[in-house]
Amino acid sequence: MTGWSISLLFSAFALSTFASSTLHAMEYVEICNRENSCKKFSRLIMGTDHLKQSDWTYDGEPEKNDEEVYKILDESARLGINLFDTAPIYVGSVENRLGRWRASRRDLVLKNNFYASADLNPDRKLYALSKGGFPFDLYYAKHLAPGTHSERLQEELQRLGVLTSPTTSLNNVPPGTYASRLYGSGEQIKQRVLEEITNSSSQLNEDITIYLMHRDDGDFVGFQPLEREQTPVRNLMEALSAPEISGKYWMLGWSNWKTDRVNESIDLAGENPALAKPAFNSPYFSLFEMSSRSIHAGGIQVTHQEMMDPNFQKGIKLSPYSPLGGFSILDKPEPRWENTKKAAKKKYDEGDAYWQNVFRAIFTKANEARWKRVVKFTGEFNAKHGTTYTIDQMINAYALAHPRTDFLTVGPITLEQLRRTVGSLKLARMLTPKDLEYLYSGVPSSSSEWTE
Repeated sequence: MTGWSISLLFSAFALSTFASSTLHAMEYVEICNRENSCKKFSRLIMGTDHLKQSDWTYDGEPEKNDEEVYKILDESARLGINLFDTAPIYVGSVENRLGRWRASRRDLVLKNNFYASADLNPDRKLYALSKGGFPFDLYYAKHLAPGTHSERLQEELQRLGVLTSPTTSLNNVPPGTYASRLYGSGEQIKQRVLEEITNSSSQLNEDITIYLMHRDDGDFVGFQPLEREQTPVRNLMEALSAPEISGKYWMLGWSNWKTDRVNESIDLAGENPALAKPAFNSPYFSLFEMSSRSIHAGGIQVTHQEMMDPNFQKGIKLSPYSPLGGFSILDKPEPRWENTKKAAKKKYDEGDAYWQNVFRAIFTKANEARWKRVVKFTGEFNAKHGTTYTIDQMINAYALAHPRTDFLTVGPITLEQLRRTVGSLKLARMLTPKDLEYLYSGVPSSSSEWTE
């Protein structure tokens, strides 16, 4: 499972009605590289992980064909989204399909009449954000990949009887068991990443705009990290800055990296112009915080307090992935916390290892209280402003309104969800710091109208 495998979960709480201000001009953020080449990216980044997935919003749901996928991608571009998040491991070979769609729309996106408004997508280009650095999934691989792996991982696999030394074959591997791709010598790390990025580059027409290491160095068993020393940040950056790799992307970034390692990478790039400068970091961030248990192996979240601090991870653009933007497989029979928790618990009891992990990460008393607050708050907000914003829009707006949210990666999979998600941009500008604090902690200011 990937970070996006949970990215649609809490849109199970979305209401199906449209907001009165569904369509609104997209916002853009300009980023420049060391050569002062600049690009303007949409604040909403379109995630593609579940665009083709069957059985996602309802039982028996067929996999979308290319025409249906293209229709959603076309509408996202028409509404001004110009940065698309993908990966080689995403469902339905969607990275390849994104590449083919971009190629087929290259001329179309140059025309003003393609867009909902002529001022959208000022660069008139469709940019791709792809990922590498995925750890080897040993549950499916059934063997250790050639090369060096940490002694700590091998010891744990031997202790569990999964690995019998000196062979590399694995037996009865627990779900959520991963071996780092970013461990070993600099040459080994470079070769492992080069294999990934070469494949992605081919699928995306040799045009990767932003390339993220989707995990930091780490090994996992049963979704839980094994304690060991990590590969030094400098070593990783040197490997990723090698011409064979850096020549295949416009800008480098991280996904699910801890703050100290992110800050170290910023400092290293500032000290050494030969190192690729990381421009993006994509952590988990939502009104629904993870417990001490991550929603997936290696998932790293940032908090409300951190995202309210203008100096948090200063020097890098933050593009959190949001657990909203579309409907989940649990969006039935109606969006309620109790229904979603019950459906997740059913999967937990059936032995689904992924949902056993998610259930413990998300369904906490604190998140249940936040859910109740956002339902109440949205109703009162709409009554005050004469609007019809939906719950999913409010939670997306909550994430967007934080000072350190430069971008938000979302995953709508229908036209209705997509349009509502774009509508959350306007709502975000209406929320105050006091609103955000109330939604998160339930603590109103003395002048606030929002009370428990």
